[in-house]
Amino acid sequence: MQDRYVGDIGDFGKYGLLRALFGRPEEPDSGCVLSLAVAWYLNVEEGGSDGNKTKYLELKECDPHLYEFLQGLIDSGKRKVSEIEQSGILPSDLYHSVPFSSSVRTKWFKSALEATEEAEVVFVDPDNGIATENTPVGSPKHVLPYELVRFYERGKSLVIYHHLARTNAQTLIKSLGKQLQELLDLPCLPWALWYHRGTARAYFIVPRDEHKTELEKRLQGFYDSPWVKQGHFELVTSP
Repeated sequence: MQDRYVGDIGDFGKYGLLRALFGRPEEPDSGCVLSLAVAWYLNVEEGGSDGNKTKYLELKECDPHLYEFLQGLIDSGKRKVSEIEQSGILPSDLYHSVPFSSSVRTKWFKSALEATEEAEVVFVDPDNGIATENTPVGSPKHVLPYELVRFYERGKSLVIYHHLARTNAQTLIKSLGKQLQELLDLPCLPWALWYHRGTARAYFIVPRDEHKTELEKRLQGFYDSPWVKQGHFELVTSP
């Protein structure tokens, strides 16, 4: 995650999914019974044009309140993770946004575990996604396998972000799902959603047994929303 991505079309989908699964704070009756923590893998800002797709009026219907909020951040020049945390736009009051780098990884991850201890579900938000055999060793842009294991073995359900390649997205999602199944010793593949707008992204949902019924109910509600019905998200692996 980087501040420059805040409010772009990718973040709109990311925050929209979390709000759909765990509740929209401005709608008290929409809440989920499960508590959420957000572990940003907050990287140093880079140059380039990534994060510049900030006009997506065609998606507004999916979450009008979120759309207006993010457009307000963009217009005011306040595109920062800290603004998201302080705004209450996400259904969480547990965040880990300590700046991240490979040189402080062990210390950083210890503090991430501490910051998310009280939550039942952890959203893991690395810059690029899940490390694979082709990922540079210790990449600060990826969540490492042992880190996912540590989150999961502490009784946390997981929602994991992954940035997809431009081709063969569905094949990659299925491959990563199998990797997660083996890594976490899951009885079946994790649930996977493919977000099509802007650069393609995947979200993997790994429920603990005690959270599965509630998360499955929330995901079913997401199926029936404009996010899926209008083709912005595709369900690759479902309950």
